[in-house]
Amino acid sequence: MSVATNVTEELEPLRAMLAADGYELAAALSADGRTVVLDITATADACAECLAPPTVIASVARSCFSESSPLAGREVDVRLPIHANGGDSPPGRHAGPSS
Repeated sequence: MSVATNVTEELEPLRAMLAADGYELAAALSADGRTVVLDITATADACAECLAPPTVIASVARSCFSESSPLAGREVDVRLPIHANGGDSPPGRHAGPSS
């Protein structure tokens, strides 16, 4: 099983949590392979007040990785929609990296 497959499978609990509040999760490894990048996109039904801060999302993501996972111990970079940080941009636009 590839590391990319592990990212998707191991983050399923986080994906489900975000989906309940109207957000989609795309996860990938950075080009150097040291960081798990979480790109969160708001759907039309997203609840901006419901979205946790990036530090909390990163913590939840780390808790999804088992100790034996090749993803355990990697940095987690959470990218939130701009409106989640107080901006007025439409869903799908993103703020810079947060970890």
